[in-house]
Amino acid sequence: MSPKWTARFGTPEARATFVFFALLFVVFTAVFPYNTGLHNPNETVRAYTTIAIVEDHTFAIDDVVRRLGWVEDMAALNDSSGVTRHYSVKGPGVAYAGVPVYWVFARIASLLGHVAPTVESSPAYKAWWLQRTTLVLRIFVVQLPCFAFLVWFERWLRATTAGGGKSDIVLRLTTVAAVAVGTNYLAYSLMFVSHTLFGVTAFTSFAIVTREQLLFRDPHRRRTSMAFLAGVFSTLGSLLEYQAFPISLGLTLYALPTFRQPRRLAAFLGGAAINAAALMFYQWRCFGSPFTPGHTMAESPTFSQWHSRGFFGIVLRADRLGEFAKAFDALSFGHAFGFFGTSPFMVLGLLAVPAVWWLRHGARRTQRIRLIANAAWLAMMLVLWVLISAALNWRGGWTVGPRFFGCAPPFFGFGALCALEAIAKGGATWRIAARTTACGLALASTLEIGFVSLHFNSVPEDVTRPLAQLSLPLARAGFVPHHVGELLGLTSPTGWYVVCGCMFAAALLPALLLSGDRGRAYVARVALVPLVFLAAVRGAFSDPGHDEGGDGGADARSRFAHAWEPRGRDGIAALRAQAEREGADRPCAWHELAALERSVSWDVEADRDAALAGVPASQCK
Repeated sequence: MSPKWTARFGTPEARATFVFFALLFVVFTAVFPYNTGLHNPNETVRAYTTIAIVEDHTFAIDDVVRRLGWVEDMAALNDSSGVTRHYSVKGPGVAYAGVPVYWVFARIASLLGHVAPTVESSPAYKAWWLQRTTLVLRIFVVQLPCFAFLVWFERWLRATTAGGGKSDIVLRLTTVAAVAVGTNYLAYSLMFVSHTLFGVTAFTSFAIVTREQLLFRDPHRRRTSMAFLAGVFSTLGSLLEYQAFPISLGLTLYALPTFRQPRRLAAFLGGAAINAAALMFYQWRCFGSPFTPGHTMAESPTFSQWHSRGFFGIVLRADRLGEFAKAFDALSFGHAFGFFGTSPFMVLGLLAVPAVWWLRHGARRTQRIRLIANAAWLAMMLVLWVLISAALNWRGGWTVGPRFFGCAPPFFGFGALCALEAIAKGGATWRIAARTTACGLALASTLEIGFVSLHFNSVPEDVTRPLAQLSLPLARAGFVPHHVGELLGLTSPTGWYVVCGCMFAAALLPALLLSGDRGRAYVARVALVPLVFLAAVRGAFSDPGHDEGGDGGADARSRFAHAWEPRGRDGIAALRAQAEREGADRPCAWHELAALERSVSWDVEADRDAALAGVPASQCK
């Protein structure tokens, strides 16, 4: 065995880390949630912009709309000749990034006999082209970069949070799992959108600045190249997402003391200016001014009206205090789409400042840097929470978790690990408590939102408990999304369940590592993790209150099942074929079919099929 191999994979921790990321790689690359009838315009309008840039050399998407179909999230305004043009109201960063990918895809497709559809193309071919385009853009622009960030994130945490001691692999991998599959990081890594990428870019800037502080006490030794990269990533979020602007501003304020020397400051500001210029160019070409986004020109009257009030829809007034408090609470603790309500592990991030302050470990200078870093990101998150809660469209429509808080998971993960590492330094009992709590909460988060994220990329507003009301019933009935096995001719839903198993295995793996715990300590940890998990996941199965909107899951289950893709491979289709084949000899097959249809709220179909059995259901139990 070579020394390089031994150094990389020769220890149990290295092998566990490799297996952990191998499992996550499957999760982030092998599933493709896509339903034409329920598709999210948030993604489609970005894909249209990319197509328009490559094929039509313009930001206007009118020709693409004519060829591929109508989409929402557009701004409409007249050009100098009086012709109405439509543009995406979303930040253009993802559409920019998709240009080289789509250019290559279109040319490879043409070599294989497939060309971009025209107005005269069949609806089936148009749908096929848009689906394939979207999947290619997803994998190369979003999915692979988001997975690569997790690998880098783990290494950065290993070098940053231990306070001069050895990093705890159980806590570290649990934190990465909680971020990756225990928040909506996963859901928006599987779409051609920018919510997760916003978090990736913002945290990268933050991490570069923090690492330079830790590595070099003397400001003159801090690297100009890192200052430039920190600047690029600080504003890249705003190019991706308009609500990233306060985070970009916060990152700039955080970086300025670190790169205060003239050359480094110039490099930082120069890097930041690149994305600012790219955004201003888009706004100038589309909306007539480099300082004007298109939200107030939205084609949807409701959307336009929202953003015409206050500061692009953000209204901070005393008479809206009650509505603000309701939004803040729902976005934070609601089990429908609240950040902590759907990701209980992230609550640990709130302990970062007190834990680092009181439970000091490591060198004094390191303590101070870590304390300032945690205070900085918490302040940025508070500002973001307040602004989104004050927005008239604070929920953002169909969503998995709070999509406007796409930057939050890495920051809260970093804070949680800082707190957990500090607590674990208190001794063996404290280490067991920290590991047990972290592992149990991470597993609960994986089930509550990771399972949903692997299943859908949008959840209707009338669904108040996505896991219990929508995802679990549909998954039991075999309504699961496309998976990579289809490329190999494996058309059954089994591939999705395998990927789902990989997700839970990645979240469970840290909880099962020995890593210093022996005998009773290890048994106690393994035994207590399920108790923490059960306590944390109860909210996902609780009865929604009247103020939450009640249970709208029945209608959503029926709509999703009727519009599901891929069609015809779900459990209902399989049972129907079996009942039609065996029903005369085994009438209970019709009752089995009816029971599965009722689980997805197909009550009319269930009554019809139960009647075909010819015998009462009681005889089949």
